[in-house]
Amino acid sequence: MFYRMSAERLRARCLLGGLALALSALVPYEVAFGHGIFVWSVLPELAPAAQIAALAPAIAGLWLLFLGARTQRRAGLLIERPTSRAIAVLAAFVAVNVAVWLGRRSSAWDMLPLPDSLITRPAPFLAVFAFTAAGVVLRFHARARRSGGALLVASVAAALVFYLWPSRGELPAQTIARAAVLVATLPDVRFQLGYGMVLLFVLGPLAIALLGLDYVRRVPRREHPGLAIAAVWAMPGLMLLFVYRAFLAGGWGVEAATVAFFALLLAAVVAVLASAIEVLVLGVTVPDAELDPGAAGAAGVAGARPIVAASAAATAVAVLLGALLVLGRPAPKGVDWALGAPTAAWDKVFGELLPSWERARITRDALARGAQGTGAEAQVLTRARSRELLAAARAQPDGEDFPAALAALASQVDDLELSGRAFGRLVADVNDAARRAGLAYYLDASVNLGVSAEGATRRFYTTPYRVKEVRAFRVGDDRFATLLVEPMTPERRVHLGFSRDKDPFALVIGSEVRAYAERIGQEGETCHAAAGGAAGPHAGALSRCDAALARLRERLGAALERAVLSGTERHELQHQIDGPHLPLPPAVTELLAGYSDDAQDRVGRELSAYLAEMTAGDAPPQLTLVHLFPFGVVARSGAEHRVATLLLETLSGKKLRLGAREVDPEAYARAFEEQVSRGDDALREAARRGYREHFGADLQEPVRE
Repeated sequence: MFYRMSAERLRARCLLGGLALALSALVPYEVAFGHGIFVWSVLPELAPAAQIAALAPAIAGLWLLFLGARTQRRAGLLIERPTSRAIAVLAAFVAVNVAVWLGRRSSAWDMLPLPDSLITRPAPFLAVFAFTAAGVVLRFHARARRSGGALLVASVAAALVFYLWPSRGELPAQTIARAAVLVATLPDVRFQLGYGMVLLFVLGPLAIALLGLDYVRRVPRREHPGLAIAAVWAMPGLMLLFVYRAFLAGGWGVEAATVAFFALLLAAVVAVLASAIEVLVLGVTVPDAELDPGAAGAAGVAGARPIVAASAAATAVAVLLGALLVLGRPAPKGVDWALGAPTAAWDKVFGELLPSWERARITRDALARGAQGTGAEAQVLTRARSRELLAAARAQPDGEDFPAALAALASQVDDLELSGRAFGRLVADVNDAARRAGLAYYLDASVNLGVSAEGATRRFYTTPYRVKEVRAFRVGDDRFATLLVEPMTPERRVHLGFSRDKDPFALVIGSEVRAYAERIGQEGETCHAAAGGAAGPHAGALSRCDAALARLRERLGAALERAVLSGTERHELQHQIDGPHLPLPPAVTELLAGYSDDAQDRVGRELSAYLAEMTAGDAPPQLTLVHLFPFGVVARSGAEHRVATLLLETLSGKKLRLGAREVDPEAYARAFEEQVSRGDDALREAARRGYREHFGADLQEPVRE
């Protein structure tokens, strides 16, 4: 009887949970500036594996609805046996987590990563509540008590995984401990209550898991005791309290509505998972129930047997895993590019006609999106510029299929609904056509995402460069490349080079390298200028940097530009080698506790690149220290400031901060003077040791091909 009741409860929960998951596609999974961003608005911009990850919850919801449906004659449309249905539910849960994990890794290589709501670790979090709810219920059944006790212990294990598995270089338990201290030291009781509720929410899984241990040695008095209900509804209830508080404060909006929905979704998912585990255990430990002829109308005896369902589920998950591994594999790095000589005609196409069309297109785009009209005149001008650009490209005898790729870009980028990923693909097609034709030109694509009153907006930009040289490198069996380029438009550049994970090479901007080398190579140039001319109380510390810069000028002479070029190339090449999945150093986590993931990742990646830059063969490592010094002693924030502090602390083995983040200028200057006075080989070896210390692996040395 209990088995049939559990089976019917699972079927009903499949319907409710499936409906909630299916409707999740209609709820904003990311909120920016009070505006909801929906899955269909960015889905075309994601890589295939990331698209599957974004749609996985809704697809799982449809699957649960299918599992829960029945007819008058059949207990299920495809799966009738309750244990087989339970296996299918658990397989769907595993498949969603696999899809989200691999989709997250895939999207990190692309222009637009998955939103935070899809890249957290839901598996151990949900497992705690599902194991507890199912374990307590199973302790009520005599033949399933041992399994119920095992599930309650497994719930504690899942909680330990949730709190102790390192995330972004730090144990979540450490983050929670810091938050607890913060709550205790807040000056206002109202703040303590507010942040205390947040802390209670974070500690909820641990509390539920520990309460479940009470039933390991005793039997509940009824099948569904209070803890089984709390395991399903305690966390959603806390979330709804936040929603209620926002409603009373007049803060009801898209954020509060989204939280309310996901609170109900959390309850639905935990309920269906707990029921699936309960039915599966009962079906295994009480096999006679599965064969009871009296159960045919309710639980069902026909359909796929559990062993068949388990085999099919395992095969489906394995196929999904294999497909996502293939779809999510990043494009290979390195590029073969036989450069032809630039010509005046192609210079006009890339340096004059293309920027002219770009300016007209952006003006038309802004007018068409605004409330002041359709931008009809700007549209006419854009098309005229496009025709002029394409005519000039088609007139060249060595363009091969480049004009066709350029025409596709010019026609499709005019679509206001064009996705960022589609834009990136169109520009990549243009670059591939240029490479095949041997044209020494490159277009850099960038997408500016924003939110306006009309919703999410996108601005697409292309920046033309003349390619002076393609340099190939090899690290082990992997190929990499850098392009030495010259900009073809006069806009001010900020960086000496840059690297995009989606591209197979890094760019080094020759004009910026020359300008930087000329500036610091001028007699009398000081680190004060690099600090913006506002030395203030740090003039004494900066004078030590000035002395080191003067020694470098005297030492390098005319070779200064080559040294800057070598260091910049090694820096950008390291970004290509690292990729988006570089481990986050614990030192970065400690320094930037509470900062966004993006801020932490940028500091971690720049720390890796600057340490690698110090090992460049044709650049003295002191040049990197001099470059970073003003950021460390004058700036108060920013990635370069954090990197300058961490790098000098790593090399010197001393803490150079007065507290958690504030730099001690005198200690910083002394450490700089000590390190900049060391020999080149000693500094390079210290940088390699520092890399090993922070990233747990030896720094890989690229070999020029």
